[in-house]
Amino acid sequence: MVAAYAVSPLVVDDADTTEPGHVQVNPDFAFVRQGTVWLYSIPANPVIGINARAELGVIFGYQWRDGSGSTPMTADADGISDLAIQTKVWLWQGFDDKFKLASRLDIKLPTASEHRGLGTGNPDIGFVGIATYKNGKTNIDWNLGYYPIDVSGSDFGDDHWFAGCALRRELTTEWTILAEGYALLPHTHAGGNANFYFSGGPQRRIGEHVIFSALIGTAVGHNSPDLTGTLELAFAF
Repeated sequence: MVAAYAVSPLVVDDADTTEPGHVQVNPDFAFVRQGTVWLYSIPANPVIGINARAELGVIFGYQWRDGSGSTPMTADADGISDLAIQTKVWLWQGFDDKFKLASRLDIKLPTASEHRGLGTGNPDIGFVGIATYKNGKTNIDWNLGYYPIDVSGSDFGDDHWFAGCALRRELTTEWTILAEGYALLPHTHAGGNANFYFSGGPQRRIGEHVIFSALIGTAVGHNSPDLTGTLELAFAF
């Protein structure tokens, strides 16, 4: 058995990888409120350690929407979510093992319904650089990523940048506090507007191999959600 060390459900990733031959599974219940519209999802995120430097994970699940807002075609609907494949590789560790660098490749496959407003209908990819600094019971993570949107086309105007920072502070052997802030920044004006997200909450270790996390957050920017939340159980095998 391997102990669970979950940076999930934070969006900002850490540079650590799952131990070789072991699996960590992160099932969530998440919600987003934007005006009068609520979007709920139940994603699952199994991650397997490939070797001492790499891990492979997927994200898939089910989602449903309550309310239509100003777009009648996106009235109450439900269906599967997009499928994401994530490969993370640890690159370097130094400064008395306190600082670690990693990179991650994200591939999003358009399995969600575009017609029902549950997905974009386009495949996307992302390249993310990750840095983690550990000092005693405090971990700070930085992410910088570039996401080409709709890689089946040749238009780079809709591409986005991702930049974020997260803080994880262990209070006791059982309790940890999580907080993060990140930005989605359009590559050009054609990509829309910048949005900034903030969230935080407690994380509790339940035994050696289970972790429970709860996050609440908000965002600022044009058409950004005004309330977000996530509940998660992480299991390590």
